[in-house]
Amino acid sequence: MKKKTGIFIASCCCIFAVLAPGLFAKDPSPEQLIAGHLKAIVDAPAALSQIKSITFVGTSEVNFILGMSGNMSGTSMLVSEGPKMGIVMKFQDINYPGEYFAYDGKSVSVGHMKPGLKSPIADFMFRYNKVLKNGMIGGIFSNAWPLLDVKGDKPRNMKVRTTRVDGAELYELEYRPRDDHGDMKIRMYFDPETYRHVRTEYKVSTRDDVTTGFNSPIDGDGMVKDMAIAEVRGESYYTLTEKFDDFKKVGELTLPHSYTLDYMIDGLNQSGFIAKWNINILTWGFNTPGIDPDIFKAEK
Repeated sequence: MKKKTGIFIASCCCIFAVLAPGLFAKDPSPEQLIAGHLKAIVDAPAALSQIKSITFVGTSEVNFILGMSGNMSGTSMLVSEGPKMGIVMKFQDINYPGEYFAYDGKSVSVGHMKPGLKSPIADFMFRYNKVLKNGMIGGIFSNAWPLLDVKGDKPRNMKVRTTRVDGAELYELEYRPRDDHGDMKIRMYFDPETYRHVRTEYKVSTRDDVTTGFNSPIDGDGMVKDMAIAEVRGESYYTLTEKFDDFKKVGELTLPHSYTLDYMIDGLNQSGFIAKWNINILTWGFNTPGIDPDIFKAEK
């Protein structure tokens, strides 16, 4: 009887392992995770090297949660060509016309709300501009996305672990670009079933900082009233989170059609700031000829 019981238990364990491999399988290596990610985009990842430029047009929304309140709707556009990138979100507001992040292959520029005044997220993009220069921002929307050429990017000490984020179990890839980003911590997140890249987090903590911040709420008409430079002393924390969702087929590619930027500032001596920008992509373009180089300069 004991022998039959042992055989039965062993058989059940084998079946359970097949039905729930995630409970027994080890986390993938960084190389396996990246290969799975590229495979999730297109069956033949080598085909990605044939894409020289990516463009899309869509809608945009902004929701101010802390530090100010209100929301707006508008339009969006992204253009990526080689190492260059331009991301535009436009809103119909005289004090908050939108956001513009750009890299022309040499320098990063961002849009200003008014002369000399950047929004909090634009200030982050400008100060920590290596995330644009090395193709991190935008994920697979960027032709310079580092995971397309890990050997060329030569990241340092990549690590993979399984973790839970917002209630979902994900693979977390700790990514340290060869080009030093100082105190910034970069972590990418992938769906363990599909290997789709669904999230990237950029975290920075600083001391005795001076940053850009909103100093007044949106008025009764839903418009931004004013913005100002806020002096911050003590330790401050900045978190920029990219989220990718609504994956659909675009020709042979499977790409996200929802792109979200969450930005948060927290510090001992300031009131904090939280806002969310969401882009929904409507139309795509690939290898578009004659892209105007001025698109990669936010301040012309």
